[in-house]
Amino acid sequence: MTTLVLSAAGAAIGGAVGGSVLGLSSVAIGRFAGAMIGNAIDQRMLGAGGAAIESGRIDRYRITGSAEGRAVPQVYGRMRVG
Repeated sequence: MTTLVLSAAGAAIGGAVGGSVLGLSSVAIGRFAGAMIGNAIDQRMLGAGGAAIESGRIDRYRITGSAEGRAVPQVYGRMRVG
């Protein structure tokens, strides 16, 4: 959240200063500087995040398949065949 607030504040300060440096407007430079400072504060307050959690992974997911030598289902009437 502080990234957004300080980014907007940096853009406002850069707009008040005016001008450009190396083709970049002072608004863009101010927004970048504010976002960098806000990001550092966010990382310090909230942390870098947690480790990825992996659970319930399916190694092999095959709905239908065919192979040589397998039985061919034979159905009479209406039936769902996997």
